[in-house]
Amino acid sequence: MGPNCFIHSTNHNFDRLDIPMNQQGETEALPVIIEDDVWIGQNVTIMRGRHIATGSIIAANCVLTKDFPPYSIVGGNPGKLIKTRK
Repeated sequence: MGPNCFIHSTNHNFDRLDIPMNQQGETEALPVIIEDDVWIGQNVTIMRGRHIATGSIIAANCVLTKDFPPYSIVGGNPGKLIKTRK
Protein backbone atom coordinates (compact mmCIF):
# COMPACT_ATOMS: atom_id res chain seq x y z
CA MET A 1 0.00 0.00 0.00
CA GLY A 2 1.37 3.37 -1.02
CA PRO A 3 1.41 6.46 1.20
CA ASN A 4 -1.61 8.68 1.91
CA CYS A 5 -4.27 6.01 1.39
CA PHE A 6 -7.66 6.30 3.11
CA ILE A 7 -9.99 3.43 3.99
CA HIS A 8 -13.50 4.50 4.99
CA SER A 9 -16.01 2.26 6.77
CA THR A 10 -18.74 4.93 7.11
CA ASN A 11 -20.08 7.91 5.20
CA HIS A 12 -22.16 10.99 6.02
CA ASN A 13 -25.96 10.89 6.09
CA PHE A 14 -27.53 13.61 3.96
CA ASP A 15 -31.08 12.37 3.24
CA ARG A 16 -33.04 14.89 5.33
CA LEU A 17 -33.48 18.45 4.15
CA ASP A 18 -34.82 19.77 7.46
CA ILE A 19 -31.56 19.07 9.34
CA PRO A 20 -28.13 20.47 8.41
CA MET A 21 -25.92 17.76 6.87
CA ASN A 22 -23.29 18.13 9.58
CA GLN A 23 -25.90 17.14 12.19
CA GLN A 24 -27.28 14.03 10.43
CA GLY A 25 -24.63 11.59 11.65
CA GLU A 26 -23.01 8.73 9.79
CA THR A 27 -24.16 5.70 7.83
CA GLU A 28 -23.88 2.19 9.24
CA ALA A 29 -20.28 0.97 9.18
CA LEU A 30 -19.46 -1.58 6.47
CA PRO A 31 -16.12 -3.42 6.50
CA VAL A 32 -13.54 -3.11 3.74
CA ILE A 33 -12.04 -6.46 2.71
CA ILE A 34 -8.62 -6.59 1.04
CA GLU A 35 -7.63 -10.07 -0.19
CA ASP A 36 -4.14 -11.45 -0.87
CA ASP A 37 -1.56 -10.19 -3.39
CA VAL A 38 -3.16 -6.75 -3.84
CA TRP A 39 -1.23 -3.64 -4.85
CA ILE A 40 -2.74 -0.31 -3.75
CA GLY A 41 -1.07 2.80 -5.13
CA GLN A 42 -0.44 6.18 -3.51
CA ASN A 43 -3.36 8.47 -2.53
CA VAL A 44 -6.04 5.80 -3.03
CA THR A 45 -9.41 6.33 -1.33
CA ILE A 46 -11.39 3.16 -0.60
CA MET A 47 -15.04 3.75 0.23
CA ARG A 48 -17.09 1.75 2.75
CA GLY A 49 -18.03 -1.85 2.04
CA ARG A 50 -15.57 -2.39 -0.81
CA HIS A 51 -14.07 -5.82 -1.47
CA ILE A 52 -10.70 -5.77 -3.25
CA ALA A 53 -10.26 -9.20 -4.80
CA THR A 54 -7.08 -11.30 -5.00
CA GLY A 55 -4.34 -10.11 -7.33
CA SER A 56 -5.88 -6.71 -8.04
CA ILE A 57 -3.99 -3.47 -8.67
CA ILE A 58 -5.56 -0.20 -7.60
CA ALA A 59 -3.82 2.67 -9.42
CA ALA A 60 -2.55 5.79 -7.66
CA ASN A 61 -5.17 8.47 -6.92
CA CYS A 62 -8.07 6.07 -7.52
CA VAL A 63 -11.35 6.52 -5.65
CA LEU A 64 -12.71 2.99 -5.28
CA THR A 65 -16.52 3.09 -5.14
CA LYS A 66 -17.42 -0.41 -6.37
CA ASP A 67 -16.05 -3.96 -6.48
CA PHE A 68 -14.19 -5.65 -9.34
CA PRO A 69 -13.29 -9.29 -10.17
CA PRO A 70 -9.99 -10.87 -9.11
CA TYR A 71 -6.86 -9.76 -11.00
CA SER A 72 -8.40 -6.44 -12.09
CA ILE A 73 -6.42 -3.27 -12.73
CA VAL A 74 -8.55 -0.34 -11.59
CA GLY A 75 -7.92 3.40 -11.83
CA GLY A 76 -9.63 6.77 -11.98
CA ASN A 77 -12.24 8.74 -10.08
CA PRO A 78 -14.52 6.93 -9.75
CA GLY A 79 -12.50 3.74 -10.20
CA LYS A 80 -13.05 1.94 -13.50
CA LEU A 81 -11.71 -1.33 -14.87
CA ILE A 82 -8.64 -0.55 -16.99
CA LYS A 83 -7.84 -4.16 -17.83
CA THR A 84 -7.44 -7.59 -16.29
CA ARG A 85 -4.15 -9.24 -15.40
CA LYS A 86 -5.36 -12.63 -16.74
